[in-house]
Amino acid sequence: MALDIQISEKEAQVYTVALKGEINTETYTALANEFKNIVPKAKAIVMDMAEVTYISSMGLSTFFRAKIELEERAATIALINVQPSVQLVFDSTKFMGPQLFATLEQADEYLDKFLDGVQKGKIKPKIRPS
Repeated sequence: MALDIQISEKEAQVYTVALKGEINTETYTALANEFKNIVPKAKAIVMDMAEVTYISSMGLSTFFRAKIELEERAATIALINVQPSVQLVFDSTKFMGPQLFATLEQADEYLDKFLDGVQKGKIKPKIRPS
């Protein structure tokens, strides 16, 4: 099954990415390529996972790399509308932590607080250990 990716810029440097299909060994590269385009310039990315039916370890790795790159620049990623079977996969890895939300409104509230913290200097870029 193909992976459909729709990207919109909600506001300056805040992107919404709606995914439809499976994120597996055949489709994860399409998502990775899109991340290459938006992660370097994003303050925040909201991933709408409502129509994602499956995610493989390669898909998880793609999210993990994007999350690390964003955090190194004091930016963030949030996942919304995650289906229960996909949520179990994210929950088992625990790397998304508190960035999984049931609704866009919850994610917006998180992003408002996060971006305010960045602007006020309370949230700093994470430094990767050498």
